[in-house]
Formats: sequence, C-alpha cells, structure tokens
Amino acid sequence: MLKRTQIQRLMFLFAIGGLFAVTADFACLEDVCADMKSAAFTSMDAVLTHRIETLKEGLARSGVVLNDAQANKLKSDGQLFGVVKLDRPVKHPNGAIEMPKGWLPEIPENHPWRAKLTPSDDAFYSFVEERIIKARLFDPENADMVAAVDAYLKKAHSRSPQFVGWTYQGGRTECPKKVLDAFGTMAPDGG
Repeated sequence: MLKRTQIQRLMFLFAIGGLFAVTADFACLEDVCADMKSAAFTSMDAVLTHRIETLKEGLARSGVVLNDAQANKLKSDGQLFGVVKLDRPVKHPNGAIEMPKGWLPEIPENHPWRAKLTPSDDAFYSFVEERIIKARLFDPENADMVAAVDAYLKKAHSRSPQFVGWTYQGGRTECPKKVLDAFGTMAPDGG
C-alpha cells in the first residue's frame, strides 16, 4: 500500500509529465511547427535582396510601359493596381501594397505570431524572417520594419544566435519530432 507522501510524489510527477507533454504538443500544432534555428539572413545586404519591389521596378521587370491614361491615374491616385506581373508584393507610390492572391496565408488563431511581438518574445525572430524578409515585404523606408530587422540581425550576431523557428505554411506542417515520435516509427539512426 502506498503512503500519502508517495501518492503526493506520484501525483507531482504525473503533473510535471503532463506539463511537458502539453508544452511539446504546443510546439507541434496541426499547422504550426517550432524548432531551434539560426537566422537565414545575417547582413542588411542579404535582407535587402528580399526587400519589397517598388511599382517602378515592377513595371521595368514586367516590361510594361504605361499609356497616358494609366500614367495620369497613377499620378492622381498614387497607385495603379493590376498593371505588373504580380509574382511578389509591389509597393505603389502612395504606400499601398499589392500582393499576389494567397501570398501570405492567414496565421492560425493560437499561433504565437498573433500576439504583438517584441524582441524579447521567442516568436519575434521567426516572424521577422518568415513574414517580413522571406515574404519580400521588407520596406527600408518603414522605420518599424527597419527596427525589427535590426533586432533580428543583432540576434543573428549575438552570443546565442539561435531562436525558436515558428513556422506556418498555410497547410498541414509535420514537425520532425512529431513524425519521429509517432507510434511505430523509428529515429533516423534506426534506434
């Protein structure tokens, strides 16, 4: 028969085990994955290769020459949607952003990126990398984005450059840990 102190210890161990299980499962939500990673971009020059394209650059890339009516509309409205090949975001002169349909999937309700993030949040760095830089939305004229990228680059060059690499692909994402922990599977080394 178990004594009261032994039962309390068992209950404590079960509680701790449950906490770890919930934490591990949170890191592998159905459409979300988190793993430790290093920054994909380590310099402002590398970031700038993924900056948002201006309408002028988009027109040149697409080989589009505006007719007089389009030029007048652009001059009066500051934007002219639908004239460039839209395979990436384009910033118009008035600051409006034109994006390809489905360019950025909606962030799931319980995803850490839904919160207002600061550099002290573990999800901040993956948000900057995935939703600003890789998404080609970095605007060097936007002070908030410049500050966010500066913090990201500072983290990339810090003593502990790794961060939690939260992702969201817009579809089901299987975490490697969840796949390897699945019943009946084996670790890559056969163990």
